[in-house]
Amino acid sequence: MLLATDSLHNTPIAGALVSSESEAETTFFLQTLKEWLPKPVKFMTIDFSSRIESGVKAVFPEVTIQKCVFHAIQLLLRGLVKELTRVKNERYSAHIKEWNQLRRISIDMEKNEKCELKLDLQYKDTAYAWKIYQSLRLCLTEKSPRLIQQNLSSLFLTPIFRSWKGNKTFLQKYEDIFIKKKLKFSDKGLKYIEPKIYKAWRGAIRDLRMDLEVIKSQFNKIKYLILMNPENMKQYHRKKLKKYLKIFPWLRFYRKIIVRFYYQFRLPLQQKSSLRFLRQLLSENNHSWLKSAITTLIGNQEQIFQFKQIYYSNPKIKSVRSIKVVNEPINKVIHQLFQTQHGMRTLENIRMRVSHRLNCPIFISPQAIEGFNYQTKLKGS
Repeated sequence: MLLATDSLHNTPIAGALVSSESEAETTFFLQTLKEWLPKPVKFMTIDFSSRIESGVKAVFPEVTIQKCVFHAIQLLLRGLVKELTRVKNERYSAHIKEWNQLRRISIDMEKNEKCELKLDLQYKDTAYAWKIYQSLRLCLTEKSPRLIQQNLSSLFLTPIFRSWKGNKTFLQKYEDIFIKKKLKFSDKGLKYIEPKIYKAWRGAIRDLRMDLEVIKSQFNKIKYLILMNPENMKQYHRKKLKKYLKIFPWLRFYRKIIVRFYYQFRLPLQQKSSLRFLRQLLSENNHSWLKSAITTLIGNQEQIFQFKQIYYSNPKIKSVRSIKVVNEPINKVIHQLFQTQHGMRTLENIRMRVSHRLNCPIFISPQAIEGFNYQTKLKGS
């Protein structure tokens, strides 16, 4: 369905039941609207649909087009949500997956001693942990329990082991083998000690993985705080954001750009800057949605901020918010009607229900009638 509203009074003017939001259907509605309206149209607020814009330019070539501010902000935020999700997966989810991979492979190697794998590890800490595991295996290949004990003691004193982040957890679990379990290095005891040493290593990497899980959880919380409009933030939002930015200082760059973007809609026409600064967010690895959003916003920035020029030229309508945004409450009403359309058996019935609910005339396009009749015929057969 297509709908036109009065921007000054924020009320529906007329709508049309169409088969799709194509350029042809949009042109039909606008042409019908033009013939029906008693006064000429000076400006229109639309979303970023190229088909609707083409229809507007074809039927109302002289009209001033305002691109909806709500949809402009939504466009950037959706792109940033996709981008931050990509970053989360790259920095944390893939990292956690690699820790789990180490655990599985170590178990496989212990079950099958001949199993030797060359791993292509992407993260330094997982590669370091794997190096420690291989050193432990090398120590445990000795046949003499005494040599194994000596080699392990020597390993624990090396700079490589001491600089490993999991060494404290490992050593605690290692000592428990001999204190709590009361095992000793002997031919008989080695049978029980060896699997417990490997288990101690897995306990250490589990803690490292859990630390990463906590960071990932915190990142999920800051993701939406980063995207919030400064005007909508409460004091507790600001405190949380400040707290999480200490954990993720690199996100300050994103926040700075986002805040600057929001302020463009509040600044006077003369102080507004070009949206080209959004290109600072772009890199080769960005999510395609963010790339597309920024390209669209920069390409349409003159129309996005057209409301400033309209306000400047018409001071009397400066407080009219619907000049710069599409009427979302009415769109919600339409959505609710769409949810219940299964109870409307004919197009005329739908037209009457929608017209009564919105208190405005509703037109039906020829293509919608043709499509409805075709579907009815299929159901009948």
